[in-house]
Amino acid sequence: MNSPSELSFLPDDYLENKAQRRANVICAVLFLVTMVSIGFAFTTSERSLHAVEQDHERIEKDFTEAARRIEQVQDMQEKQRTMAHQAELTASLLEKVPRSLILAKVTNALPSGVSLTDFVLVSTKRASASAAPRTAFEAKASQTSVVSQVAQAKTYDVALKITGLAPTDVQVGELLRKLKGVPLFRDVNLIISDWEQTGKKATANDQLYRRFQVEMMLDPTADAQVEAAASTAASLETSK
Repeated sequence: MNSPSELSFLPDDYLENKAQRRANVICAVLFLVTMVSIGFAFTTSERSLHAVEQDHERIEKDFTEAARRIEQVQDMQEKQRTMAHQAELTASLLEKVPRSLILAKVTNALPSGVSLTDFVLVSTKRASASAAPRTAFEAKASQTSVVSQVAQAKTYDVALKITGLAPTDVQVGELLRKLKGVPLFRDVNLIISDWEQTGKKATANDQLYRRFQVEMMLDPTADAQVEAAASTAASLETSK
């Protein structure tokens, strides 16, 4: 028989049930804490994902807007290049320096006693040397460009050759000096200069004249309107 100190009026499985209930409570609390932590982590991750998606949409929208603006700027630049090219083409079809003005400049440069016997003006089309695109992107852009589909502007080199008669070499030299002073002309050179009799048959009474031939080029940058404006301005300045 057990001693009085070892006697217990509790059921035999009371302590075991109590320990089991305590373990169950602890497990329930731990489960609840775990579920709360999982729910909090899920909510936080959902909020973070939603914020990232909003940032992505905003950035994508900004990129789309920037691409649209870049495309508009490129279209505007393309239109400006097309308009500039068309203006250049139109200007190339016009005669910047009328031939009447060229003849007038040559005639005004003739010294006293000098006469012209021949006047030749030859226009030669200048070969356009277009540089090849440096990259594949530039090559593709040049193929799709509107400017490449427009006719290329034509430029001409105008050569002049005048032939005449002068009493002496002094008049020929004076003519060369005056022609070199005309802004419209460049590369003025005396090609032929020899004595020639005016009659078909040489007689003692025939006067000898110096037959000369001068070649020169028309300045490709010359513009009659610009020169006229400069002359008008100079005249007004002189009158003051």
